[in-house]
Amino acid sequence: MPLIALVVEQYIQTRFGLTAALGLALLTVGVKSENAACAGIGGVLLLSPALASGR
Repeated sequence: MPLIALVVEQYIQTRFGLTAALGLALLTVGVKSENAACAGIGGVLLLSPALASGR
């Protein structure tokens, strides 16, 4: 399972940049620890590069 997470994170980082990779990490930590604020910030960071580039 860690290998799959690493591959997905590397794909996100190459496709959308460091901000999206940080967002994915925060979203994952927030969901696992049931922290809504951390998950929400991670979700916003994950979506912001995609929305800014118009993809």
